[in-house]
Amino acid sequence: MNKKLIWIFVAVLIVVGGVFCSLYRWQSLQTDIKNNSTYPQISNFTFYPIHEIKLNKFNSGTYNTEGYIAKIYACPVCPKGARCKMCMKDNIVISEDNKQLDSYLLSDKEMILFVNTPKQFELGKKYIFSIKILDYNTTTESINNIEVIGYSSTSDKVN
Repeated sequence: MNKKLIWIFVAVLIVVGGVFCSLYRWQSLQTDIKNNSTYPQISNFTFYPIHEIKLNKFNSGTYNTEGYIAKIYACPVCPKGARCKMCMKDNIVISEDNKQLDSYLLSDKEMILFVNTPKQFELGKKYIFSIKILDYNTTTESINNIEVIGYSSTSDKVN
């Protein structure tokens, strides 16, 4: 009888330990997604302000730029089996000025950057970005699509 009780106790300990390990891993993964970058730090590319990138209308290439996060967009999740309309790929809009935007009517000082996990960025915070200008355009902007390939945070923040 004592052996059976010991085996039950050991099995319960293993299950409880497994549950705690799983919860710890899940919580740390959620923290990584929320608080940490999914990109490397910036690279050593030529720096251009946003307005110069838009003015020069580069066809492709990799560059560095900086800006305040003026808008964050994540395509809403489409429920399984539902017919949802197409939406723009996840993106942020950066600006040379520290303001927030509600639309995509952009000036020469604002630019759309396509990103993975847009929630890792903070509205009003200033970042330096390594970007890649792609060879196609899916927006109303005069420049081809731009994707983030690295970034670093600066200490400037809008109040």
